[in-house]
Amino acid sequence: MKKLKRQYIRIILRPLKALRLSLTYFYGRIALSFALRGIKVPGLDKIKKRMPQSALGAYERRVLIYEIKGERYSFRKGPLWLRIVYETLSYFLSRNRFWILILLKTTVAFLIIAIPILIFILIRGVLPVPERVPYVSINTKLNETSQIRTDWLYTEAPFNDEDLKTPFNYIDPDNARGVVITPVIEPGAPAGLIHFGIGYYPMKLNLLRGFLVSNQAPLVVTRKRNIKIEVEDGNKIRIQYYLFPQKNKAQAQCKIQIKDQNGNIIASTIETTTTQLKTRVANSISAAWNERFLPNTIPNYGKIGEFIINVKTPPQKLVAHVSNLSEEQEKEITSNNSFSENILKQFNINQPQKTGVDLTNDSCIFALGDFSLERTVVSPPKRRGIIFILIDTLRAETAYDSKLMPNLNDFAKTQSIKFLEHRAQGNMTVPSILPLMTSHYSREIGSVAFTYAADQKMKKNFYDKKYPMLATSMQNLGYRVGAIGWLSLFTEAMEGGVDLGFHNAIVSETPEYEARQITEQMGTWLENYGDAPFFLYLHYNTTHGPYKPPLEDIDLKKFLSKPFGLNQKRQLYNGAARYWDTEFVYIVQKLKDLGIYDQVDIIVTSDHGAQLDRQPWNYFQGVPQNIDGGYADKGNSLFDEEVRVPLIIKLADNFKGIGETVSIPTAHVDMLPTLHSLAGGSDISKQLRGFDFSHAIQMNSKLTFQDILQERKSIYFDGHKYAGILYWGGEFKDKPMKYMRQLTPDRVKLYLTHNPWSQVINWYQPEIFSSVNFNTHTEDILANVQNNKLKELRSAYYQNSPSDKVIRFIAKYNGHFTMSLKLKHKEKNNLAKISLIPEGVKYTEKKMSDTVQYDFNGKINPDESIWINLGDSTIEDIKLKENVTPVICPNGNKIAAEYLVDSLQNNICSFFAPPDGIIERNYSIEDQVIVIQKSLSNEQVEQIEGTGGGAALQNALREWGYAK
Repeated sequence: MKKLKRQYIRIILRPLKALRLSLTYFYGRIALSFALRGIKVPGLDKIKKRMPQSALGAYERRVLIYEIKGERYSFRKGPLWLRIVYETLSYFLSRNRFWILILLKTTVAFLIIAIPILIFILIRGVLPVPERVPYVSINTKLNETSQIRTDWLYTEAPFNDEDLKTPFNYIDPDNARGVVITPVIEPGAPAGLIHFGIGYYPMKLNLLRGFLVSNQAPLVVTRKRNIKIEVEDGNKIRIQYYLFPQKNKAQAQCKIQIKDQNGNIIASTIETTTTQLKTRVANSISAAWNERFLPNTIPNYGKIGEFIINVKTPPQKLVAHVSNLSEEQEKEITSNNSFSENILKQFNINQPQKTGVDLTNDSCIFALGDFSLERTVVSPPKRRGIIFILIDTLRAETAYDSKLMPNLNDFAKTQSIKFLEHRAQGNMTVPSILPLMTSHYSREIGSVAFTYAADQKMKKNFYDKKYPMLATSMQNLGYRVGAIGWLSLFTEAMEGGVDLGFHNAIVSETPEYEARQITEQMGTWLENYGDAPFFLYLHYNTTHGPYKPPLEDIDLKKFLSKPFGLNQKRQLYNGAARYWDTEFVYIVQKLKDLGIYDQVDIIVTSDHGAQLDRQPWNYFQGVPQNIDGGYADKGNSLFDEEVRVPLIIKLADNFKGIGETVSIPTAHVDMLPTLHSLAGGSDISKQLRGFDFSHAIQMNSKLTFQDILQERKSIYFDGHKYAGILYWGGEFKDKPMKYMRQLTPDRVKLYLTHNPWSQVINWYQPEIFSSVNFNTHTEDILANVQNNKLKELRSAYYQNSPSDKVIRFIAKYNGHFTMSLKLKHKEKNNLAKISLIPEGVKYTEKKMSDTVQYDFNGKINPDESIWINLGDSTIEDIKLKENVTPVICPNGNKIAAEYLVDSLQNNICSFFAPPDGIIERNYSIEDQVIVIQKSLSNEQVEQIEGTGGGAALQNALREWGYAK
């Protein structure tokens, strides 16, 4: 029986045995074939034991033939020339094997040593590295106290009607002799006004705005401002000038004269042109090589000089004229078309009564800088100088990390006050800087606060509002106001920027050198202009993405521990922060070199932070496509990673609280009123959104931060995609909460661990909540809040928003519409008004003492709507037809008529209307649905149709507490 069982088992296993034997033969043939060619594969010895003798015999015969003939069996076939070449190479390799191995090993060793050196040369020699720009010591000593006051008399609309006949002067940007030219294309631009820069290396030239003068065209500048003269020692006019390099190999002697309104010569100079500059590109290998390994070399440039003219009273007019002494006679004024037709068209639109004069081919071209009057006064400005430093994208968590930024934290601890709960009003640069400079929210400033290329209409709307600005308020107090750094968005030096009122501004936006370059230009600006009390704004872009710090500032151990994803981005960001912290030492040293460090106030802050690792946004946007930092790190939320920023204030004198930390919330909108007061101002607009907390840090005041800021219970935020408030009033006194509204959907790429494929989805979360802890400086996302708290949060947001409050009635049917709406108003100067009404609907308006009633009647079509701007009004009563279904909540449920007013007035539902899909699924045409939405006028809210972004998104939101 046992034998029979074994027999059956053999029969059953025979196919497996045959399969095994077949595989052995198959692999054996391959193994022997490789062995024939000198390659030993695993299991060769075992295969020899298992293979039949006949097969092994054939193998051994092949090996024997190979050893005898010295050639591989596989090459016994084929062309004769190929076999001869192969035999020759085989013979050479066999005879010189020792030396070939030596050469190979030497080459490998050389590469092991050389590759790091080549990488080092690439990083340090070819790729521009910021710290290679040398630090230039300053030997100049400025007066610690100054009686000088500066007024820029001739740069703000310097031409009057009589001078409109003066042709405007321009030079071809593509043929500017090595000088970078940006023509000014703006309404009311003075004739000949340009913006230009020379090279990209620090040098003693701070002229950004200039008026072109040549031997073809004089320049006439008229004084516009009537300044009260308060003289002790007299007045002087200061005009910086720059003589362009020559247009060819021949040198020219150029004479410039400046006359007053009576024709009297008040300044004259003769200069010889220099060699024409070659265009230099910061990112080129040659420039990088020259300036990285020879950092003290500087580019050749034209002649820089300055007129200092002593006068008793400011002239009413200045006329600048240039002549070429090398020529027997001056050329006649001509105009050609070498200038861009589009630019010329823009000039003609802005200056219709003028004709353009192309100075490109002139031998003598001067650019005259700001025309400023300096005077010694009896009562100079209160502060010797104010340095306002802004580091773009530096979040508070990083700035206050003493291991990452020890110099800044030592400065805060030993000489300053550190504000732990300071927040910006925006999560991107422009929506943050404009509130800082104007003390108004971005949404009341207008569309210019949300754009990075403002057109003329946006600019006009902004200028027409005539908001007080930080720079102009300092001007009015008598300070010389300058700005250096990433300023193309905040000056009209570049098309699309907005003028924030700086006297003169230096756009320094070369990423590879910007930190040291800005510091060097700060020192040069102070050498030139620091004799007068000043306010200097510095905008560093060092910690802005893409994060490219010097190699030595990266923590390589942490960087390599997890070389991909968010860790890499965080380590690069930290490296950029370390680099700027080192640069801060040089900023301080510049002020010490000038001898004014102890007399200067220093403010350090940022415009916004960076997300880096906030969930769930890092899953959606931050990992693969923005690994080195970019726009996904900002503008996508209002969490503290993006809006909580450092604020460190050091005053030169009359300063209390050194070394203290302030945990009471402050905001960027506080900067204008606070600095205006510190600088000696008193009459500040009452319409400002910020608080003046200057008295809490002044020695002669008994007020504390608590005394000054106790009335504030919230901080409002603005962003492209979000708006919201941090609220610690009422029920949230001990547990502050942040309420955020998503205004537009995010189109994001979703990455989840259980899904190997990425999904592009529209992610939309209308309301987001988080709890904020002022003691631990933390923020936690909340899944939901209680209804009474939600009501208070919505109310607080609604009241604090600068947007107009609007109630909308949107029809979802076709037919007859009647409605009566009664509103109660508080102030007569801000009454409600109809802002939109369909053509088929008529209405009547009945005004009473403190109420107004609107009665509507007519035919309405689907999706037509009636908009009413509430102003300061509140809803008293709404009456609709009995068969109408009012819907106000996003879930689409019908609301009873008796609860309609209370729900709208007290913000029971969110400000978001239900998606059309819900209305269509739950109601028919006969229900005559009217969607009633109480919203904010200039916050665009887009609805996402359908059920969401898919199961993966819903699971992610549920995991992080966003969905039930």
